Amino acid sequence: MMYQQAAPDITQTSLRGRILSGFAMATMATLFTLETKAYFSKDISTTLSLANSNSEQRIRLNFNITMMDLPCDYATVDVYSTVGFQKNITKDVRKFNIDEDGVLQQYEARNWHQDDVELWDPAVIETVEDLHGDGEDAISLDGDTFPYAKKEYPFLFVKFYTSNCPNCDDFAPTWEALGEIVTDASMHMVDDFMEEKGMDYYHYSDEEYEQAVNVMAPVLVTRLDCGAYPDVCKEEQIRAYPTTRLFVDGKAAGDYDGHRTVMELVHWLSHMEAAYRQPGQFKMHNIFKHASERTIRSEEERIWNDALMRYRAPSPFFNSTRHPGCQLVGHVMVDTAPGKFLIQAQSFGKDFSAHLTNVSHIVHHFSFGDIEAQGRVENGGWKGIPSKFVQSLHPLDGNVYVTSGLHQAYHHHMRVVTTEFEQSHLIKWAGETVRRVYRILSNTQLSTYRTSIVPEAKFEYDLSPIAMSYLEVSRNWYDYSTGLLAIIGGCFTVIGMLESSVALFSKGNRYYL
Repeated sequence: MMYQQAAPDITQTSLRGRILSGFAMATMATLFTLETKAYFSKDISTTLSLANSNSEQRIRLNFNITMMDLPCDYATVDVYSTVGFQKNITKDVRKFNIDEDGVLQQYEARNWHQDDVELWDPAVIETVEDLHGDGEDAISLDGDTFPYAKKEYPFLFVKFYTSNCPNCDDFAPTWEALGEIVTDASMHMVDDFMEEKGMDYYHYSDEEYEQAVNVMAPVLVTRLDCGAYPDVCKEEQIRAYPTTRLFVDGKAAGDYDGHRTVMELVHWLSHMEAAYRQPGQFKMHNIFKHASERTIRSEEERIWNDALMRYRAPSPFFNSTRHPGCQLVGHVMVDTAPGKFLIQAQSFGKDFSAHLTNVSHIVHHFSFGDIEAQGRVENGGWKGIPSKFVQSLHPLDGNVYVTSGLHQAYHHHMRVVTTEFEQSHLIKWAGETVRRVYRILSNTQLSTYRTSIVPEAKFEYDLSPIAMSYLEVSRNWYDYSTGLLAIIGGCFTVIGMLESSVALFSKGNRYYL
């Protein structure tokens, strides 16, 4: 016979055999389930390698930052790297005014090209010394006379400047010429009034006549040196020089940031007068006549300015003092080299006060790479991504950086790590579009500047030469089959050993009895 007949005691059923067989079947079923689940799950393989510098020469930098005390007119975005720089970037950058209460305005601020603004009036050929030959017509104010002038004169036009400001020096003859023109117009208004009333000039002193001229003036043109009276300028929040501000009934009505020519200044004053005075109280047309005679150089220019005077649209350079903040949103392409992203106060025609420049900011978003790829990583639901992985894509988001002292600014230092997803099942949940994202290791420090340097919000970055790769690894089918056979054989072996031990123990007890 090929096979021997099994012993009767083996083929006979027993309670002990049924229990062990049931235990063996339950054990194999559990192990089969766990092995099958492990087969269909994915393991994560992480590797480190040198980053491929030739894959991308430039990467995208995304930002959404609110400057809490820097107007949009002055907030500029610059990018510097070891291989080049980009200054005053306007492409793909949007600005939104933030009012003094921190409320986002519903309109987008325009990024004016300040280098297009005329910094002085070429029609004024005299120097300041020549214009001062017959006295100063732009009245110089100090810490005591400034509050008095705001209280006594309904229309007060003040130029805030410093003695070490080149732009202020260039603008000085134009401003003095405006003062002379206003004085001449006011003198003609006083003379016409006295002639109309039949008043005798000889009955009034020079001081009384000068006082009458100032009272009759449509606007009082003045200047204040912020270097000599810094407390006044700090109280008025003057950040840049020169700043030309109009006060109406003692309150700031707005700053003028347009062309620094006499006619443009007069046109703007006429527009402001129309907004704050009743039609029967208009006086600026008297200044316009004298300004035309002084500065207009051709008949075509005269016709054009006459038309503007009859209908003057709101000046695009009107800058309300109620919008101190700015939210900057957009993206720039930066070189894959160590560099820095800067938000700072800049203007072609202004010099900024270092101690009054505040670059406190809120980082709503700051990241590198494709935004859609980040979104798919965040929302894809792949359980294999480490818990802090998503946060490391934009670690600065939601943080507020407020400086409490003068000449201070927060600097952010970032090491950017390229994270790649290899071709595998890993990226199928993302529509096979996620290939690379960038993790950020950040460190923020409060820096102190020298008193002569204007602070800036700085984001320094450096791409790590080491790249991290994630790869999903699945088990092969033959590994799964081998595991199943091992479970079957192992269970029978263990159960057989257990049954033999129990049988031996039972025989020993019967022999003893």
